[in-house]
Amino acid sequence: MTAEVVIMNKLGMSLAADSAITSGREGVQKVYNSANKLFSLSSNHPVGIMVYGAASFMEVPWDVIIKSYRDYLKDRKFDDLNYYVDDFLDFLRQDERFKNKEVEEIIVYRTFSDILKRIVREVEDDIKTEKDNGSDVTDETVTSWLTECVSRHISTYREKEDMYLHLEYEEFKERFTDVIQEIKNDLISFELPQYLEENLFELAFEATRKDYFSIGSTGIVFTGFGEREIFPHLLNYRLEGFVSGQLKFKKIKEKKISYTNDKDDGTAEVTAFAQREMVDSFISGIEPNMEDAIFGIIDKVLTGYDEQIQKHLGIEFTDDQVKAMKNMGNDIYTSIEDAVEEYQQKNYIEPLLGIVRSLPKEDLAEMAEALINLTSFKRRVTRATESVGPPIDVAVITKGDGFVWIKRKNYVDPVINARF
Repeated sequence: MTAEVVIMNKLGMSLAADSAITSGREGVQKVYNSANKLFSLSSNHPVGIMVYGAASFMEVPWDVIIKSYRDYLKDRKFDDLNYYVDDFLDFLRQDERFKNKEVEEIIVYRTFSDILKRIVREVEDDIKTEKDNGSDVTDETVTSWLTECVSRHISTYREKEDMYLHLEYEEFKERFTDVIQEIKNDLISFELPQYLEENLFELAFEATRKDYFSIGSTGIVFTGFGEREIFPHLLNYRLEGFVSGQLKFKKIKEKKISYTNDKDDGTAEVTAFAQREMVDSFISGIEPNMEDAIFGIIDKVLTGYDEQIQKHLGIEFTDDQVKAMKNMGNDIYTSIEDAVEEYQQKNYIEPLLGIVRSLPKEDLAEMAEALINLTSFKRRVTRATESVGPPIDVAVITKGDGFVWIKRKNYVDPVINARF
């Protein structure tokens, strides 16, 4: 895993990334603290790149890809950071070294495998519940649950408007039949009816072409300045890879520093990527999982409030009264949510950004490093795998000085490698 952060104000931006990379499968994992996740585009461009998620794209390491793009870009410059991203994506599309039919099968495999594992876990939970209640579970019952679950997922993807790949179903099915059958045989141990087999192909097809990005996809962050941009700019994309010669990617977020606080993202911004829980806690005053748990409890209490009243007070409500109480519960939930958000903005987020907008470049770098160290320390003192770890690479990008390393690990000894 990874922890990365970008901090921006009008003076420039600081970037920090850890060096941990996890190798192996679940249960047999090893962590190495030598990965490069933060890159300078070149000495001629005030642009930095960070990657998180998968360490490679189409089985090619990102280190190799980004340095190859430097040679492709050369001295060309663009007015806006968006044009750098567009040019980079065109570079990926045009370079045949990043297109491989065998790797395309891997992309379909990991996409469908992710989804089918989730479906199988859901059905296994249903089986366990039924058995705990003393009921027998037959293959026909399991098939029915699988059918319902698969159909629900297909409908979910079909309802999504965004289309990331333009594929033909019959061609997709013919090409990736072996891949999909392999996943099905690995995860489902009994024979399925023909209609459910067909549904699985449809599910793989819809997930591949629609808005689903697997755990093997990569997040990529472009930061810096176009030639006509005076304030920092950040773009975050998700890249899955090529399928049938088409590149699957989507834009996640865009952040811009502006002249005043009421335009774009204001005059200061702190953005974290990948393992961001400690950064979010620092910014908003509460750990995100704790916040979700609290609001989950509140929602559960308010949803069943009418039942508790009827149970403890012996009052029978009409259907209209039950509906009115549920509506009231929704209104109360929204009011609590709005009040908490307003409190966070007033007492945590706005005061912090007020300080960030006036920080000099050196302090921006120190703050970015400290936030990654905080995440690393949290992983070290918990039972979770230490998937965030030092050394931490830190850089600052300004309009005048361009990309400047503040801290950088290097496998090269400069004493015996003078050319570096």
